[in-house]
Amino acid sequence: MSAAELSAIAPALVLAAGAALTAVLAIPRQSGPRTLAWIGALESVAVAGVALANGTGGGSPSLTRDGASVFFVVLIGIVTAVSCVLAAAEPRRMARSKDEPALALFAACGAVVVVSAVDLVVLFVGLALLAIPLYVLTGRSAPARDEGVLRHFLLGATSSAVALYGIALLYAATGETGYAGLGRATHNPLYLAGLGLTLAGLVSHVAIAPGHRWSVVINVAVIGALLRLVAATATGEVGVDWQVSLASLAAFALAVPAVASIAEHRVRRLAGYATISQLGFVAVAAASAALPAAAFALATYSAQALGLFAAIAILPQRSPVLDDLAGLARRRPLAVLALALVALGLVGVPPTVGFLAKVYVFEAAIRAQLLWLVVLGALASVASAMACARIVLACFAPPRLDAVAPPRMRAGTAVALVIAIAVLAAGLAPGALLDTAQSVRF
Repeated sequence: MSAAELSAIAPALVLAAGAALTAVLAIPRQSGPRTLAWIGALESVAVAGVALANGTGGGSPSLTRDGASVFFVVLIGIVTAVSCVLAAAEPRRMARSKDEPALALFAACGAVVVVSAVDLVVLFVGLALLAIPLYVLTGRSAPARDEGVLRHFLLGATSSAVALYGIALLYAATGETGYAGLGRATHNPLYLAGLGLTLAGLVSHVAIAPGHRWSVVINVAVIGALLRLVAATATGEVGVDWQVSLASLAAFALAVPAVASIAEHRVRRLAGYATISQLGFVAVAAASAALPAAAFALATYSAQALGLFAAIAILPQRSPVLDDLAGLARRRPLAVLALALVALGLVGVPPTVGFLAKVYVFEAAIRAQLLWLVVLGALASVASAMACARIVLACFAPPRLDAVAPPRMRAGTAVALVIAIAVLAAGLAPGALLDTAQSVRF
């Protein structure tokens, strides 16, 4: 293996080794769950450092090391680190499932493979390595006997099967599994059907568990792979025009959460709908062929989604409704402050970075003559504002007499505050993030 090939696979190897080490450390009874979570966070940060140190250029026939892969690997490392820190803030639950950091690292390893893959077989292997640990993580986060656990598993298995079938059709049509062969393919029904099924399988993974912090990793990975696959097939001899398909997907991601959130009272579902709407703006940027705008919006989504889930994680109930938030502003004012700031970012209120992300995306959509998506995005922002306002205002309601005081979880509140301040600071000084997004090239 050459040095270039080794550097391309180095982040995945570091994560795999870290996951194995964390799993071994979790075996003794006396091992502390909080310590394991912090070890997982440090290993995730180390992966981001490895990706930055390697830089761009080179790679292997299966994995690349371009500007986009470096950006997504760093983002995956940061998201996984924050998720592990949030897990450390719940030592009681972690004591019953000390293997969560190891599962998170295995999932991050699969995510790194997915965003760096330039071969369809490697993409599927990375997708499986990513999805299987997340089934376990999201299942443990759900209440007992929740039908959502079975739904997540069935949806994920079906999505993987659809993607695998699409990959098989693409191989039958081109005789190759590399992305380079996709650019040299000719128009035929088999090729177009395989491409459509592969992308449908990828997109379906985004909806596996929208209300859990672990879902942010799979969303970043799948969207990164989707953008890479679209870029590979939009050029070359075939030159597939993805604008209509991606615009339709964006409209779906914007409209459905807006309608579903109207009658929803479960807090995690409302938060999930608000974050899905943010992913719709990433799809708008992709339909506008503005990859830097899509990368900027995806980074913004990651921070705001984690901040939102961190702020509501202090509730004693595992599946809280809006009434459970009554009196939270009096008992946990800092957590509610963080929740309000992140909610403002999701809505797109200046001077948060969410406002800049939407302006960036809307500008690209107008240049691409997708004004109707801009109008739909504005309406979806209003719906997100209503959903976020319901969550925040519920915190200021008088507390119920039978309400259970939420645990303090100082670490969780601190993480939520740090993310909220970062959302505000990035909106006031977005230069570094904008420059980084401009470096995203496939």
